Amino acid sequence: MKKIVAFLVLFTFIPTNAQQKLTEYFTVNLGYEYWNGNFGKVGTDLFLVQKNNNILTFSANANMGYMKDKFRIMPEVGAGYMFNFSNNTGDPYSSNISSAFYVIRAEVSPWTITPKVGFAVLSLLEINAGYSFEFRNNDNFKDMSGIRAGLTIHLPTQLF
Repeated sequence: MKKIVAFLVLFTFIPTNAQQKLTEYFTVNLGYEYWNGNFGKVGTDLFLVQKNNNILTFSANANMGYMKDKFRIMPEVGAGYMFNFSNNTGDPYSSNISSAFYVIRAEVSPWTITPKVGFAVLSLLEINAGYSFEFRNNDNFKDMSGIRAGLTIHLPTQLF
């Protein structure tokens, strides 16, 4: 477990610059998650927007669904990085598009760790996929290792 925590700390602080000012935004997550079953996903994110408009994300979520004929809630926390590339080649079709983000994320539940990659539009609608590695078995759940994919809507709290 210490190695997982060390990996997450290293993963989240590699792209930052100590002198860089970050702008904070909170979002509410709503989504769907396929994780060896169908789950609804609810949670919150902290977005730390860098000067180059790339975003560090920290999340706390609850995956809710039925497993072994019982309603289950599986908590998880995550950290990620949303980034885009500026195209300075003069291509008129891609040089001005900076609203699409690539996403790298790691999510940890009490039973699994899941690295994910994905794509986000305007940092609001995110499609991602990854592979879940089970590091602790739980008799109440079925095997949680395997392919995981999701669709998440991030609603900024400034809207409310």
